[in-house]
Amino acid sequence: MEIDHSSMENGGKAIHGEGADLARKMAGLRGELVSLIPYFGNPGSDEAARTFRRGADGHPGFDSAYEDLTTAMNNMVKAYQDIGTAVVAMSKNVKAADWASMINRTASVRDLVAYGDRENDEISVPATPVERA
Repeated sequence: MEIDHSSMENGGKAIHGEGADLARKMAGLRGELVSLIPYFGNPGSDEAARTFRRGADGHPGFDSAYEDLTTAMNNMVKAYQDIGTAVVAMSKNVKAADWASMINRTASVRDLVAYGDRENDEISVPATPVERA
């Protein structure tokens, strides 16, 4: 498979899409878990619920684990967004490099200037004259 700027750009966009899918799935799972929390007891009035939710003897409880899980899930979604954005940005650099390498292969700068200075031929584009120093 040949890698070019379009395939990189499409890959970056696909990573964004995968991240959005992951975010939706994780939001659904998070919603299912949140709906169970009331059944874990009231830590304000129940010793077993307090131990389970807040932990004991230096060990974290459910609330701490849930917070860590939420942070990890948010970081994963953000990573997909950031990686997708970086790949799309890299595709623009590859596109610019492709153009630069084509210029080096097919014409010299002098040839490009001469090509741009053409007037009144079948394919020239009218432009505002520019004074040269």
